[in-house]
Amino acid sequence: MKKQMIRWVLGFIAFAMISIGGMTAQAATSTVKIGGVSVERSFLNIGTYYQAKRAAKATVTYYKTSKPDTQYTKVITLPKGTIMSGWIIPKHKLAKGQWGNELALVGGNLNYGLVNVGAKKGYLASGVVSYALKKFKKVKAPAYMPTYSYGDLYLGGAKATRESDSQVKQIVRITSNGYVELIHQNKRTNSDGAFGGKPSSQAKIVKTKVKGATRYLYLNTKMKGVKTTRVGKKGAYQYRLALKNLHQPQNLSGYDDDRGEIYVFDSLYAVGGVTYYTLICNGSDIED
Repeated sequence: MKKQMIRWVLGFIAFAMISIGGMTAQAATSTVKIGGVSVERSFLNIGTYYQAKRAAKATVTYYKTSKPDTQYTKVITLPKGTIMSGWIIPKHKLAKGQWGNELALVGGNLNYGLVNVGAKKGYLASGVVSYALKKFKKVKAPAYMPTYSYGDLYLGGAKATRESDSQVKQIVRITSNGYVELIHQNKRTNSDGAFGGKPSSQAKIVKTKVKGATRYLYLNTKMKGVKTTRVGKKGAYQYRLALKNLHQPQNLSGYDDDRGEIYVFDSLYAVGGVTYYTLICNGSDIED
């Protein structure tokens, strides 16, 4: 899944960011410092977020986990209020010879129940696009999303960031449309689909409070496998999950003869008191 995320990022920076309102694209040239290292802002996992002003159709591509080249598509409905992170691909040739723009999902995953319910057995969702651009508006990144992250947090600390993701037992996924999912690795599928399966536990985020380095996610139900605190006896705010940024960026950068300096950083978080890491930066001097 991390490898898939890196591909998303490389694809993301290959496109000019174009707003729904048709504003002129601007390349990000500013830099930020991570752990004392200056990196291009375009290398960060910063998506542009869009929210559905009303119900909107989207096309989902599903692939067979045992044979990824075997795929099919299906149209689903994104409910009003759905937030997704993505880019707008400029006008190009669509299906049936038509031309138009499309909003493509990048990074910020939608919850499993929205995109995978009703999928054929043995298939998982991969790409999501929508052509109903007039039904979306640009919004700020949701408060529940970890900084510079598309939402996948892998179990493990600093040492784990230097090991293969195949060693990770589980991830906590914060979806762009406001869900927390606990997903265990499926070792019977390919690496990109290892964390694409049905969550063992999930909850809807109904409110977020940010205090210092901690995001407090208020959930509509208790989760198993992730420590939540009960803060009420009734209503929508009974359980709370603490997501704390430990501010300990892990520098995994290196040099490649073809691409020059490659900047890769993970960030450590305490999720319910347990350490996880998430990819926050990936880019190079020369992109493929």
